[in-house]
Amino acid sequence: MSAHAVSAEQQSDENGLQRSDNSVLFEDVLERCCGTGRWQVLLVSYMSVMWLIFPSFSLSMIFVGATPKYKCADGFDVNTTFADLPEEAPRCHPLGDNSSSCTRWAFDKSVYESTVVTEWNLVCARKPLLSMLQSWMMIGGMAGSVIGGQLTDRFGRRTVFLPSMLLVIACSFSAALVSDYISFAVVRCLTGFAMASMIASQYVLVTELGGCKHRATLTTVTYAPFSCGIMLVAAASYGIRTRWLLQLAFAVPCVLFLPNFWLMPESPRWLLVQGRLEEACEVLRQGARWNRRKMPPDDQVLKMMEDARRGLLAREAALKGDGERSALERALDLVRTPRMRTYTLASAYIGFAISSAYFGISFDMAQLSSSPHLAAVLSGVVELPSNFIFPMLNFFGRRRCYTFFLSLTTVTMFVVFVKKDATLWLVLGLLGRFGVSCAFTMRSSYLSEYMPTQQRGLALGVSQMAVRVGGAVSPFVVDLVSDVHELAPSAVFGAVALVASLAALLLPETAGRPMPETVADVETTGILIADRSAAQTKGGVINTAAQLDDST
Repeated sequence: MSAHAVSAEQQSDENGLQRSDNSVLFEDVLERCCGTGRWQVLLVSYMSVMWLIFPSFSLSMIFVGATPKYKCADGFDVNTTFADLPEEAPRCHPLGDNSSSCTRWAFDKSVYESTVVTEWNLVCARKPLLSMLQSWMMIGGMAGSVIGGQLTDRFGRRTVFLPSMLLVIACSFSAALVSDYISFAVVRCLTGFAMASMIASQYVLVTELGGCKHRATLTTVTYAPFSCGIMLVAAASYGIRTRWLLQLAFAVPCVLFLPNFWLMPESPRWLLVQGRLEEACEVLRQGARWNRRKMPPDDQVLKMMEDARRGLLAREAALKGDGERSALERALDLVRTPRMRTYTLASAYIGFAISSAYFGISFDMAQLSSSPHLAAVLSGVVELPSNFIFPMLNFFGRRRCYTFFLSLTTVTMFVVFVKKDATLWLVLGLLGRFGVSCAFTMRSSYLSEYMPTQQRGLALGVSQMAVRVGGAVSPFVVDLVSDVHELAPSAVFGAVALVASLAALLLPETAGRPMPETVADVETTGILIADRSAAQTKGGVINTAAQLDDST
């Protein structure tokens, strides 16, 4: 029998359990034990708290890095305030001396008592240092995406998540306490590294906890708190105008991460691939117990998992040799074969495009409102519906929706050139923000569905690295390209989104299909699905999950 085909022969053990494709049966058992029940809902809901808190890191620079009105105070008394300076006082050079650079500034404190700009004078020639503070977080995220993705695949989802979580907590409090630019930049970089590692492990775990029927729902709804987090950041920033107090307020909720030590399980799929079958069985038992459902006897489940793992290894061996593989070899799997190479490169570029457009629109607050606090609230309101697009993903398919959302962003970014009207720009900006938010919401879940289990964490890490590059570039696009023309950043982001919408057409449709376990599954997706369908039609596969009767 082919390593990629599903046996049509059915074998029954002494307890009447029938087996054909054990990978499919494991999917069914996982769905019935862990999915669509209280355990999965409560667990995923709690794990999604991180998305409520993450806006206080990734978007807080809108307020923490706000630039109030300022004037050069050189030549005036050291205690001179912004209101004391003459109206004609310049900003970047002393009054009456256009050849010299300013060395001391007075800031308007009517809106912000202090920000990183006022603390470290990040204006005039030092303005690029302000853009770099957002970029430092993204640079740290690049390293965390790749390293965290590799560690997630090698050591497990939970094992990587917990230390990264502790690092985020430590950095959140440190950001409120540091008093110099370099230390603050280091903290931002470490925060980005830890956040990326948490995302790489948490999202893969959420994807792997259930079957194909509810993947889209889980992996899009888990993003929902992020929109609320944006609005909470705006509310906190409106009430607290001192930089270190605001960051302390952002840090306190991070202690909500700590119960993950007791609540977060390891991925049963990853445990299966690693051969840790007893631990995988324990996760299934825990899910069944919380959901008040019954499992088949442990020996049957262990036998089924052993057979499923043997089949996975056989399919992998059909593509390349067995044996212990280095991190470099596993990384090369992303580009070694034709489909994996296409999916990896397309996913990386799309991640870059989505992130650059998303953060570019967010930081260019003048496109949305004259008030940054109101603009942030509007951004959160517009983004909220994007977390409930899963019915569309199931009805129309992942690829069509992905392409549509990216195309919507493209169109809105170009239509702003039609007419110079503030209201029109606001509406188009909100539509563009909605489109890119929808694409951002489904990006990770969609990627997790077409990348194999053994490379899923690494693939997500590479995509996250591309996201960080886009986020690191976007502040400079807004700051520098806007000097050419006020709408030039929109043209840049629209062109980038246009290419991304075309790249999305290279990705496979995954709605209702089993997740691939190995690279061989990806390369033979069409054959494997056809064989499974034929085997089920011919042999009448009996679903093991039928034995998992719900109990009240």
